[in-house]
Amino acid sequence: MKLTTILIAIGAALTSALLFAGLATQSAFAVGFALATPVPVVIASLGWGSSVGFLAALLAPALLFVLTGNAPSTITLALAMTVPAAICSSLALRRFDGSDPAAATAASSQWMPVSRVLFVLTVLAATACVLIGWLLGFDPASIEPALLDAFVDPTVTLDPAEELQLKNLVSIIVDIVPLVQPAILTMTLVVCLHFGAAVARRSGRLERPKDDLPVVTSLPQDALILFAFALGGTFLSGAGGLVATVFAGALGTAFALVGLARFHRRTRGRPARGLALFVVYATILFLTFPIFVFVVIGLVDVWRHGERLRPTRPD
Repeated sequence: MKLTTILIAIGAALTSALLFAGLATQSAFAVGFALATPVPVVIASLGWGSSVGFLAALLAPALLFVLTGNAPSTITLALAMTVPAAICSSLALRRFDGSDPAAATAASSQWMPVSRVLFVLTVLAATACVLIGWLLGFDPASIEPALLDAFVDPTVTLDPAEELQLKNLVSIIVDIVPLVQPAILTMTLVVCLHFGAAVARRSGRLERPKDDLPVVTSLPQDALILFAFALGGTFLSGAGGLVATVFAGALGTAFALVGLARFHRRTRGRPARGLALFVVYATILFLTFPIFVFVVIGLVDVWRHGERLRPTRPD
């Protein structure tokens, strides 16, 4: 590895560490910067090679620990942000050789299909949330009282009806954390990978041609099986139910992205397309529940058109 590429890896790692450092120190404007943490790693990996990306992904948590001394934040940065970004960027740069014609299914190119990159990204996001929750000791039974104390003003006495409503609200918030957290992480990694690829392509350093995302965004059919198991597992109690909920949240987000990509594809060339897209995204942003419509659309699209990771052998 050349000295210049090592310096690029160090620069990307330092940038990622500084973006995440505000969250570690509980800065007021830290969340927005922390969500952009994977971008420098993606740019370094796509522009200068996978080895540079992995070096940056490992150096960033080390630099964060040196800067803050905060071990939980260091673990979170590595598991949730930099390492998944480096892995997905490496996959995006991978080519299939001509000996595996079944692998090269998208268009005429033999680059890693977007469907596989998205699937790996989704599984990494869910796995990261599970590991972080386990390492940090996520326990709904202990979180609810602490969150309830945070909502209640000690100087104010609530009547029984108000106290019951507050307890129900806190319970709902705690219950949806395992569903929402992996969804947010999946979206964050997808957006950062897309933005990092755009920057690397703009600089002329990205070899992979630009993908027509509304056309190629999909998931392997194997994701349907994993999603079915995850949905079934959400009815379990204890740790098993939490893990299943995490995977259901991440996979549901990925299927929603597939559904939205289909909507983009189907509305091409239609009049008032811009207005239709605006209405769809506005309703998702403000009402949330319309996203489940696109989850269903994504499920149907993958079932009908998704590739098989392990193609059946000819008789």
